[in-house]
Amino acid sequence: MKGIIGTALDQLLSGRPGRDMGPASWSVSSIVGEVCMRAGIPPDRINLQRLEGSVEGIPYSPEDGAFSLIEALGQIFLFDASNYDGQINFVPRGEQVVADLVTDDLVDDGKEISKVTRKDAISVPRVLHLEYYDIDGGLSPDKQTSDRSLDNRAVAETKVQTAVLMHADDAAKAAVINHKIAIEEQRGGYEFSLPDQWIWLVVGDCITLNGERLRITEIEIDDGVQHYKTVFDRRSAYGTTVKGVPVQPPIDPPSLIIGNTVLHFIDSHILRDADDRLGFYVAITGDTDNWRGAVVELSVDGGESFIESVDAFTDADMGTLTEPLPAHPVWYPDTRNTLTVEMLRPDMLFEAADLRGMLNRQNLAIVGNELINFGDVDEIEPGVWAFTNLLRGRKGSPIASHPAGTRFVALDRSQLWFIDAELFMLGQPLTFRATSFGATSSTVVTATLTGRSQVERAPAYLRAVREGGQLHISWQGVGRLGGGGRVGMGAHHAGYRVTVGSTTTDVTSMHFTTAEPAPNTTVRVQQLNNLTGPGPAAEIIV
Repeated sequence: MKGIIGTALDQLLSGRPGRDMGPASWSVSSIVGEVCMRAGIPPDRINLQRLEGSVEGIPYSPEDGAFSLIEALGQIFLFDASNYDGQINFVPRGEQVVADLVTDDLVDDGKEISKVTRKDAISVPRVLHLEYYDIDGGLSPDKQTSDRSLDNRAVAETKVQTAVLMHADDAAKAAVINHKIAIEEQRGGYEFSLPDQWIWLVVGDCITLNGERLRITEIEIDDGVQHYKTVFDRRSAYGTTVKGVPVQPPIDPPSLIIGNTVLHFIDSHILRDADDRLGFYVAITGDTDNWRGAVVELSVDGGESFIESVDAFTDADMGTLTEPLPAHPVWYPDTRNTLTVEMLRPDMLFEAADLRGMLNRQNLAIVGNELINFGDVDEIEPGVWAFTNLLRGRKGSPIASHPAGTRFVALDRSQLWFIDAELFMLGQPLTFRATSFGATSSTVVTATLTGRSQVERAPAYLRAVREGGQLHISWQGVGRLGGGGRVGMGAHHAGYRVTVGSTTTDVTSMHFTTAEPAPNTTVRVQQLNNLTGPGPAAEIIV
């Protein structure tokens, strides 16, 4: 069998130097069209109009089936074959959504209406190798590698082989994109049924179901109803600007330069009940992949002497805002603003969370000193993420507008280090020195401890009623421990401070009665802590 496919391979193997002889490449659509023609499919029964891209060649033998050749091209150029309108249509991946569905659109066919089949994130290998034949290297075997994972437990490596002849840059892009797609598809997908009004949906179409983007992979048509199988799909997964490692010259050896340690001092509300004591969190990571931990030392005299030293191996996800983030009220989700962050390294990855997950402490981060949950995530370019559907001012943290360059640290408790503080450290500057293992230079950070781990929350539901010459004041205490329907006061909670005008009284109950004050008197209630004193006040004017 000769033709576009055979000619491409013949010219390459006959010594055509680079692209000096004959056509530089052949369009993917022309190769797919010829394969279909040789398989006996008339030209009017195939639709190639949406296929893009070009290929240098692809080897074949008479024993190769048409499907295996098209499948090999689809793996690299990311398209699906879909049979509709009396034609075989070749549909590119990553296109616009064609339908927005909600649960009410689905048909209850006696099965579970929507069933998520999710794999463990550890099942996605951390490293994916794409093995191919390199054009610029004289068709010598080569490989390009993608290194990324959502789960730091993932250590496996896998390889994918392709018969498509490629340049290094094209192979690197194919490796990264296939890896990103695998990471997205590990989230699983939905199985559901739709009535006949949606029969125009076909395999390869992208839809949304309750706001989540999906790609249709299989359709089964029944009487008056269609059954669909889908997988999660992220449009940005189909693009990358990565460059390949050329087969010649030889690959440079790994850098021997040790990455610098980046350290953030986090003086915030506690992230778990076990941390209910005076202290603070420290997040560290390396600014390059060649980082294996650091020695972190603490000084209370400006670096003259260091009183504590520990070997730290935590590797926190952190970065900086690339665009300003305006302030937003705490009372309802921030669906207007986008939190755009450039991560310190491109291997720092995130996964979306729904409202239930955010309320259960998923996707919690500190921006400046404000704690924020984020729901939807999108890697808009390598290492740059856009977070939307935000919950602001979490755990009573101060809401603010944050300029570009503000710090961002993901508050995964397993990636943070909690340090107990002495009472004398309150209000004092603390100096940290972090030295990467194997390095001689250090990172020095100085910050003042305010003791937010023990600062009480403002009381809720403050109410004051004038009656019979007296003022009856009541409120609801707000605990720092637990969550949901189980909330408790911290170990150092010491009651409440009630201020009526200029008169202050400390009480232990959540109500207080005093003589009726003059009109327009301010009533303030604060929660007390044995270590940090009164917290923020709730106040009204009576």
